[in-house]
Amino acid sequence: MRDARFETAVAEHSGKVHTFATYLLGNAAEAEDVTQEVLIRLWTRITEIDPQRVRPWLLRVTRNACIDQIRRRRRSAEVIPIRHPDAPPPDRPSPEPSPEQIAAGGQLGGAIAEALTRLSDNARGVVILREVQGLSYAEISEVMDLSVGSVRVMLHRGRRRLRELLKEVDPNVAAS
Repeated sequence: MRDARFETAVAEHSGKVHTFATYLLGNAAEAEDVTQEVLIRLWTRITEIDPQRVRPWLLRVTRNACIDQIRRRRRSAEVIPIRHPDAPPPDRPSPEPSPEQIAAGGQLGGAIAEALTRLSDNARGVVILREVQGLSYAEISEVMDLSVGSVRVMLHRGRRRLRELLKEVDPNVAAS
């Protein structure tokens, strides 16, 4: 029974978990790691989870795992690498867009992805859960551990902030 429930949950929700993690982290490799971590947690707890609540549970665990990953990333960024004075300078990032940026859909897709990273973690989570994942306010409330009223306010503010950020790219895009 455990295997069947797990396989069903993975088939139905693993794509949503990965997409949510990718948007929150902005890094596909880290999103893969988080997805695997979340699915392992699902395996260990599948018998404790109400079958009707699997999706909100998975997305809540994904959100928390992403927050943990962001914290680890920040801590590791604080470490200053020591370079030998005779060593060649490190490679500079290319000013050309990466293949991921090109695949993101051109200027607007890249602008949206960039604008999302400039939202607070909670606002980004609420916007992604509503606009990308299509969750209801009640489901977002459960995933984010916020009241429905807070979800509505955060979504409104997140959308407004996205419009402001996108106006910098193209004033006609965010005219609504």
